[in-house]
Parts: sequence; C-alpha cells; structure tokens
Amino acid sequence: MPVFGRPGRGLAAVIAALVLVPLGGQPLAVAAGGPSNDPPPAGGYWAASYEPGTSRPAGFPAAGTTRNLRGETASPTAHVTKARSDHANATSVDENVNGLFDQDSSTKWYASGSGRPTGDRPVHVIYSLGSAQALSGYSLTSANDAPPRDPAAWTLLGSNSASAAENADDSSWSALDDEKGQRFAARGQSNFYALDAPRKYRYYQLRLTDTCAERCEGATGDRTKLQLADWTLRGLPDAATSPLGVSVENADSGGAADGSYALRYAGLVPRSGPAKSSVVLRSGLDVPLGEDATLSWAVRPQDAASAHVSVDLVHTDAHGRHPRVLTSPGTGQRREPAAAPNGWSTVSVDLGGLAGRRITEVRLRYDDPAAKAGARISGWIDAIQLGKPLLDASTTWSYLDAPGVDPAAGNADRTAWTRPGSPPGGIPWKTAAGPFGAKNQGTDLGPDFPVRTRLNLYKDGSAGDTVEAYFFRTDFTLDRAMIDATGGLVGSVVHDDTVTIYLNGRRIAGRNDGAISKNLQYQTPEGTSGQGDPLRTAFVVPASALRAGTNTLAVEVHQCDHTSSDAYFRLDSLAPAQGSLPFTDDQLSSVHDSDRLPAAPDGGDYFTWLLRSFTQARDTHSLMGENQALPKGTTYDELTALNDRTVVDINNAPADASDPEVHEALIDGRSSPYQTMADGLGTRLGTLYSQALKNGELPRTEALLSGRVEHTPDSSADWYQTAKNTYQYKRPFVRMGFGDEDGLIKPWDSRGGYDGLAKDGSFPSGHTSHGYAQGIVLATLLPELAPQILARASEYGEHRILLAFHYPTDIMGGRIVGERTAQGRWSDPGFRTLLEQAQDELRAVLAQKCRESGAGDTLSRCIAHDRPYLPTGEAVDVYTQRLTYGFPRIGPEDQPPAVPAGAEDLLRTALPKLSAAQRRTVLAATQLPSGYALDEDGAPGSWQRLNLAAAMTAKVAVHRDGTLTVNGVHVNREGMPTDG
Repeated sequence: MPVFGRPGRGLAAVIAALVLVPLGGQPLAVAAGGPSNDPPPAGGYWAASYEPGTSRPAGFPAAGTTRNLRGETASPTAHVTKARSDHANATSVDENVNGLFDQDSSTKWYASGSGRPTGDRPVHVIYSLGSAQALSGYSLTSANDAPPRDPAAWTLLGSNSASAAENADDSSWSALDDEKGQRFAARGQSNFYALDAPRKYRYYQLRLTDTCAERCEGATGDRTKLQLADWTLRGLPDAATSPLGVSVENADSGGAADGSYALRYAGLVPRSGPAKSSVVLRSGLDVPLGEDATLSWAVRPQDAASAHVSVDLVHTDAHGRHPRVLTSPGTGQRREPAAAPNGWSTVSVDLGGLAGRRITEVRLRYDDPAAKAGARISGWIDAIQLGKPLLDASTTWSYLDAPGVDPAAGNADRTAWTRPGSPPGGIPWKTAAGPFGAKNQGTDLGPDFPVRTRLNLYKDGSAGDTVEAYFFRTDFTLDRAMIDATGGLVGSVVHDDTVTIYLNGRRIAGRNDGAISKNLQYQTPEGTSGQGDPLRTAFVVPASALRAGTNTLAVEVHQCDHTSSDAYFRLDSLAPAQGSLPFTDDQLSSVHDSDRLPAAPDGGDYFTWLLRSFTQARDTHSLMGENQALPKGTTYDELTALNDRTVVDINNAPADASDPEVHEALIDGRSSPYQTMADGLGTRLGTLYSQALKNGELPRTEALLSGRVEHTPDSSADWYQTAKNTYQYKRPFVRMGFGDEDGLIKPWDSRGGYDGLAKDGSFPSGHTSHGYAQGIVLATLLPELAPQILARASEYGEHRILLAFHYPTDIMGGRIVGERTAQGRWSDPGFRTLLEQAQDELRAVLAQKCRESGAGDTLSRCIAHDRPYLPTGEAVDVYTQRLTYGFPRIGPEDQPPAVPAGAEDLLRTALPKLSAAQRRTVLAATQLPSGYALDEDGAPGSWQRLNLAAAMTAKVAVHRDGTLTVNGVHVNREGMPTDG
C-alpha cells in the first residue's frame, strides 16, 4: 500500500530534519516535506503516494528545502553563485562539480582524473556565496556508484578574501571542521555535520583528503576514484534558524517496516532542559474520520534520546472549523518513547474518539522534557498511515490457475468473468490471500517479491510446460458519498509477465497486453524475451467506473511463453486518489482531429510545404551560405553569410567548457524542454514546479508536455522529419569544421554527439520545435508568466546555435513547427479539454505548493513576490530579437498583417475575455513587419511574423464598436492603426 518509506525498488523518499530548542525558546528551522497538491478527497484514507520513476513521495520537496515554524522556507545552498574545483570535470553534463549544489541526490560530481586524494594531494571544491553567511552545519550525500569512491576524510574551511575564491591554498582560509574515518551506509545517504556558532564567510572550501577506498567493499578500480552527490551548506540568513536539512536515507529493515527510503529525523539539542520541535509532514488534507479510524507508523530511534517522537494530527470539526492538535495520540499526554533504540516497532492509535472530525495536517514532533545539551537526535519514521486502503497486498482473492480452463466458460465475451456478481459456473475458482507467485517448483523470486500463495506454474509438473495465464477477482464496497467525494482511485500492481486490469467488467489499464485476443494464450512483452524481474504498473480508476455498493476488480496475468519458469501477481494498493489523477488510457489513446495534419496544397508533406519559404532564404547568399563544406582554413572575415557569422559569434563566445552557458546548453540538448525550462517560471516557482514533476504531482501536465502534444496515440514520429530530409541543409559544424582541425567551430559537445547528427538535415531544428511546442503550451497554461517562459523557450533554441548544431534560420523554422503544433492542439475542441484539465492541475498544484512553502497564499502573489527569469519587458525584447536574429528583410515589405488560421486560439488563456476575432486583431497588431526570412504572404498567414510574447502581454481596450486599442494604439479589425 502507498505509505511513507515504501515506494518500491529504485525510488527515494525524503528525510525529515529537526533542530531542537528548549521549550519556549526561539523557534528554530525544521526541514522536511510539506508542499503538496490539491487536498485529497474525503474518504477516511491517507498515506504518502509514490509514482514509479519519481525520486520522492508525492507532496515532498527536493532535498535541502527547509521550513521553520513560521512557515518560511529557504534552500541554503541556493546562495551558492559559483563552484570551482581542481577536478571540476567541466565537460561532463551529468557529473561536473555543479552537481554538488543542486540538492538532487540523483546527480553527482565525479572528480575525473583526481586519483585517491591524500593530505599531500587533496582535492578541493570552493563555493562562492552571494554574501557572507554563517552555517549551522553541512551535509554530504553519497553518490550512486561504488562505496570505495566515497569521501572518508576532509576539512571544511571558510574565508572572506576574494583571492580565496580562486586559490585553495590562500592564507586566509580558516578551518571550521575536520572529519576522518567517515562512512556512508548506503547510496544516496546524507551525513549531517553540525558547526558550533561559526563566523560568517562568503567562501567555503571542502578539502578532501581520503576516500573509503579499500576499507569499503567494491572493485579495486574504484579505490582511486572520488565522487560525491551533494555538498549542502546548512544555515539561513536569520541567525535564529539552523536547520540540518533533508536527503535520502536507508535504514535497516525489520519486522515493523521495510526501512528502505524511510523518513529520517535528525537534530542537535543546543542546551539542557525541555526540548521540543515539530515539523509538518503534510498539510492541505481533508480526511474525514469514522468510528474505526486509526493512525499507525513505524519508528526506529538510534538511541534513547532520539525516541521521544510521535506523529501528531491537526483536526477540525466537520465544517473545517475549530482546529485542534492531537499532540499525543490516544492519551492527551506526552507519549513515552515507543521503541527501543535501533529497533523497529509499530505504533497504532485508535482515532474512533474523533469520529466526525476531519484531519487537515500531519506533523512529526520531538518532545523530551529532560534533553541533554549536545545530544544528537536521529531516527527513522516509516509506514505512516491514516485510515486503510480499500485493497492491499494482503487482500483475499478468488483466483484460477487450473491448466486449460477458460474463466469465461465458453462465453463469446472472453471478459465475462470480470463482471460483478458470480463468475460463469463450473470453474474451479480457489480463494487465498496474495501475493501470488511461483518460481520453478518453489516460490523464491527474490526478497523484493514475497509469495504467500503458490501458483500452479506447470500443467503437468514437467519443465517447459506452463499455465498460459492466471485470473484473479476480488470485491470492495463503496457508498455514494465516498464516490462523490473522490476523483477516483489509484492502484499499483506487480506482475510477471503481462497484465490487464478490469473494474466491473470494464478494462481500466494494461501493460504489454495489446495482442491478447483470448484468455488461454501466451504473450511475450514487446521488446523483451519475458525474462527479468516482475514489473510494476500503476493504474487509475476514474470515478465514472465506480458504482455504489459492490465493485469487482479483476486482473489477468499472461505468461510470455511455455518455457517461462516464473509467475507473479501482487496488488500493492487500491486507494482514493490524492491530488490530481493521471489521464486514463482511454483519454490518452483517443484520436483527435489535431492528430491528423492537414493536407498540403501541393499534395506533399504538410510541414515541408509550410516551411517552403526556406528556399528563398537558402538562395539569398548574403543570408545563407552555399550548402557545402567550407575549405579548411577559412577565416571568420571570409564568411559572407550572416547565418554563418552568427553561429560562429555565438559558438565562439565562451572561453572554455566551464562557462555556465555551455553547461546549460548541454543540459538542454539532452533533456526534455518542459523540464529544463523550469527556471522560466521564476526562482522559487520554478523550483516548486520541478519538485512537483519529480514527485509525480503533475501527471496530466507531464503526459501532455512529455509527448502527447507532439505525437499521435499510435506513433512517436516527429512531424518535422520529412522536411529535414527534404531540405538537407548541412549543419554548421559540417560546413565550417572544428577549430582544432583548422575550422571555425568550438566543439562543446562530444565528438560522438556531433558524429551522430552529421548526416541529418539541419533545417528545421528538431530540438527547437520540441522546445517551442512544449514552451508555448506551458506558457498558455501559465499566461501570467508567458513572456518569461517563451524567452526561456527561445534560449533553448539558441543553445542549439551555441553548440553549433544549428543556424538561426533552423531555429526560426523549428519555432514555426512548434507554434503550429501548439496551435493545432488549442484549436481542437477535443484536445483542448485535455489542455484545460492540465491547466487546472498545474495551477492548483503550484498554488498549494506556494501556500505551504510560505511563498504566497495564492499563485498570483507567489509570482508577484518571486524573482523572475527576466523582467517582462526584457523577456519580450529577448523573444522578439530571436524571431529574426537581427537579419535584414529579404522579401516583400509593407505587406498587410497575415495571421494564420487558428493562431488566435493560442491567446485563449492570456486574453480570455476577447472574442476569437479580437484575439486575431491583437496578433495582427503585435506581429512583425513582413519580409523577414521564412515569411509568407496571404493565406494561410505567416507564422514567422507572430510575436506571441508581445501578443500575450499586450494591453488591450475594447471599444463599443468592437474595435480595439492595443498598447495605446487604436487599430481596425485587421490590426492596422486607424487615423483616430
């Protein structure tokens, strides 16, 4: 079931950290989860939910985010303005020194070429802060590879001398902490180190002098390597706050809890006496309590001093009024330590006395009336659960594993057995509790796949003859109030091999089951041999599929072939949804009008035709060079085409690979635009957006931006590829060569990266089309930030020029593809419904995260108080400049405005009160003049002229006759200025 600390293999959760103060003293900062999305529906059940592939549970921030008792937040290491090292590994996108301060344990710094550090040959990292800051402590987080690479000894130093920023041996450095013999018990584990009232310093150095090497188990080759996932400085500008921070932790498993990725609490008692601190684990809840309501959690303190912890609840009356805190569940007094040191135990609390009230918040509290100064508090909390899921891994099922028996009993509808009521008669159904499985003649599928009920794997007991499929049914009951209160259910199954899930006879979800046409057949998962561990599949049950009374959940699991030696089925949970539900399979697989590109007037490929003005640009040699490689030794002064000169200007600008812009360009090139352009949302909101993506809190937004906007349900082919293949203009690095080979281009990416694209056409830029399609859609979902997001999308395109993969004309063509893609989706009523649902989700999640992080009680206030990516005016200017890159006009000038059909739908969210015709007028009034490269005259309009950043920020007044004043200029319906 979905609970704290049990996300399944490969997933990570958050560690909570508390800094403890004497009772009645100044509130100090605490760090833990908190930001969550929409309140979950009423239903008497709540637990942390995990999504496959995410790095932490839903509702929790990235490591390093801190919160004090006044609700303020800060990310201490965010104050780092620069990191440098003698082994920075700057040319690596994923393993350079900047990975140390991103507060993401999935990234790391690998000190390439450092060897094993020693006292005589240390390896250093220097952080430069925006201003001098005192630290309460710091943490180091182990990286993903091998324990011998972990740091084992180091010195922390501080300085306020500017020369120290560039010189690790500067005489101004002062030692602040010295550690030896350190170990990290697991990958992604953070060790915390407290500092006693240090001075404020602007520069901090981590001077590493040894690794775990032969003292840790691992390959010999790893003993001479050094890596670290994070080095996080802990401390806030407010001297009264001193959080320790958050990160991923593994605790030993035990009978009461799995222990992997458990929620850790940690802190330091500053002085003797009563010590008390509390941290919000989850807010924004609305869970009604019934007479059988319970609260439970597992706890494992490291020692007696750390055992004074409990989980508290904030509850209100049925109308959300009169909040109270249940500070000591079940007693009303401080609960005695619940567990012996270093042992897991479960705490269960009967909440029946609160029946009729509603839970709004869950907190973790430390409360010791006789704490001792200097005590280091540490422990783990796991499996926090309020209420019960509808179904879980121990649920009892009717199941069929008899050889050759069809559960439909010959019914023409092979799914007849999945309907509510009694299944077809004459079938030898059995009854048992899960999980179910088999491996050869036993049940040993490994520790991650326990088996309670053995399946009959073989038909006749001989190897190589397996049962084709297994069938499972179980019932659960819901009343109408429960259905009305929930947006649906979410579940998770583990299976081997394929799976199909039904509710009340309706197929809800499946995996690798597309070719199954009968009950008794084998099905090998696509692209595999069927070998490997069981798979985990998440699924959604929409509220429309539920019924008041008894509901039947049915599951079929097919084997890959007759030689399979294993089978497995486990339902981890089925519970009321928290926050936003993902789109259903039906919603994402439905074919919409916009999935079919219109026919090109010339009968050919649509985008090749749409970009046909490329030929004019190509034939204007002052703009574009001949489509052939330039002779080696060609100098910059000999370049005659502006396209070529602009590439060299942008590509050659960085001095070396350590330039931050190079790093950002490489990240953009290898990442999805909707993820990397998070900074377009602003300093704080961008971080909250990234957290929400990682947490799996934006399933609908992510589903559209990550693929569905640009692809059809049955194809992931890129719509622009035919145009690239048709125009086949050679890429900049192919035509102009690399500088180290007597060419003009600096190779910021790997030579393998360049070689892989050398034969692919340059126009239009595929990366840029993705960047603009996703960026424009994201801008329409958050129109308040449209110019900033669009400017960031334009930077995503310009980064392709910096790396010399593309010319400005390629970027302009890619933008046109992205614009047309986004417009097609917004102009399609069916697909528009999906966009509007994603917008509701995105805005609700970000608003909730803003409230919980203290950034503002509304999304608009959060934006207003944030540091923007660029000021609005500057963002519009940047976007506008990159529409043409300052190139001269090469086509007919002074042509009337030409707005493409449907483009007005891109302004639906920015200018919702205007009619479609009025939005077209705004686009016409704000578009570029005619004549620039890639411009088109007349029908169907010119995408090149559209200036979405200007249009989405235009100040518009509507007159009684329906005409508009746009940015102070009265225009007619065609967008032309009038005499009046």
